[in-house]
Amino acid sequence: MENSQKIQIVSCSGASNTGEFADKVARKLDESGEANMVCLAKVAAGDQPLINKLKTQQDKKIVVLDGCAINCAMKILGKENITNIIHVNTTDFGIVKGKTPVTDEKINEIVEYIKK
Repeated sequence: MENSQKIQIVSCSGASNTGEFADKVARKLDESGEANMVCLAKVAAGDQPLINKLKTQQDKKIVVLDGCAINCAMKILGKENITNIIHVNTTDFGIVKGKTPVTDEKINEIVEYIKK
């Protein structure tokens, strides 16, 4: 996949299992070359070059992957008026916060969903 066609993925990396799922999915997509992982902390810290880059990438798919219903990643991007996003939550895949063990099978299920 060409660089210009890659998914831009912004992921929760929270302390719970749901955040761990989100982080591992984003890293797997990044490592496979199918996505560019964007640093959520840099966006939250107000890194203007990164924020401007995301805002100008309206033709690219920006996936925001949250780990729970608080939707921190989506809220952080929203505060910067980054709206051209596809929002995915790990709990939409039957993952229960604090209960569902992190497995490759479930990670791969979410990866495949995002790739489509």
